[in-house]
Amino acid sequence: MSNNTQNTRTLSQEELERWVVITCRDLGLGTENADSDFFGAGGTSLTAIRLIAKAEEEFGEDALTPEELFARSSVRDIAAAILHSTQI
Repeated sequence: MSNNTQNTRTLSQEELERWVVITCRDLGLGTENADSDFFGAGGTSLTAIRLIAKAEEEFGEDALTPEELFARSSVRDIAAAILHSTQI
């Protein structure tokens, strides 16, 4: 995946779910699949900030807002929020 969102193809929901699972694991969380919950897997406010920063680095500014992450925190919902923000 590229840091330049204008040069990347649109990713599918499933590809984004895989990215979220892998990124959460890299942050030390026990995410398993799209049904995993970020906070249920051990996410804290600090890891939330780190996930948001990684999403912005990978997909562009405001790819994932704190409000979206705290309101709906399953891997599936996080991926959907990123997908929605990158299609705007």
